[in-house]
Amino acid sequence: MMAKLTRFVALPTAEQGRTVEAAFYLLAVRAVFGLLPLRRALQVLGIAKSAAGRGSVLAPQAELIGRAIERAARNVPFRAVCLQQAFAALLMLRRRGLPATVQLGLIRDGNELKAHAWSLSGDLPVTGVAHAEGYTAVAAFAA
Repeated sequence: MMAKLTRFVALPTAEQGRTVEAAFYLLAVRAVFGLLPLRRALQVLGIAKSAAGRGSVLAPQAELIGRAIERAARNVPFRAVCLQQAFAALLMLRRRGLPATVQLGLIRDGNELKAHAWSLSGDLPVTGVAHAEGYTAVAAFAA
């Protein structure tokens, strides 16, 4: 625990802020999705079913948000799954006026159907894209 705190304190102030913001959004998304049906949760979060988010893409911002989500997901006191990470990234991108899209995909693994969520800012990967290979996108949400 002390080593994690030491690493966190060593981060630049801006990264510390993004990481705390990411942890807050991970918790908020987890709570809203855990308490409400999907349709109502999306309404509460102000997220629409859509093909792609609109706005200008800033690659450095998208990358910084992806790293903050990844860092926070490793350190929050609950398991932050891909769905929570993708929607938390969408909310952080939206807050900055950047385009944001969450893709939900499915893949068949033998007799098992697996799901995965990933987020993009324009065409830039933010979260989960590295693990999305082979998944067929079946729904998209944008802010």
